[in-house]
Amino acid sequence: MILRRLVRTAVVVSISLSIAAAIPSWAGHAGNGAAGSGFPQYRNRADAEKDCGGDTVVWGSSEHKGVYYVDGAGPTRVGGFYACMAAVKKAGYQVVNG
Repeated sequence: MILRRLVRTAVVVSISLSIAAAIPSWAGHAGNGAAGSGFPQYRNRADAEKDCGGDTVVWGSSEHKGVYYVDGAGPTRVGGFYACMAAVKKAGYQVVNG
């Protein structure tokens, strides 16, 4: 009985990890408290750069909702997320340049 539970748990964990690895970094991630923004947001800059192509990557602070910063502008990057500038502008958010 206990062995059966352990095997079942191991299978569930294995399947969950496989599914999580197949999901893009932005899927289901709305950034810290910014749900419903309507565009992909990324936890790290490298993922944003990969998906944004040649577009500028901007950073949104959890403290300053609705404002996105280009490199060299804005507060220290703590508690926020990255996004593609074109998507941010299209959604009507403000972009601050350094």
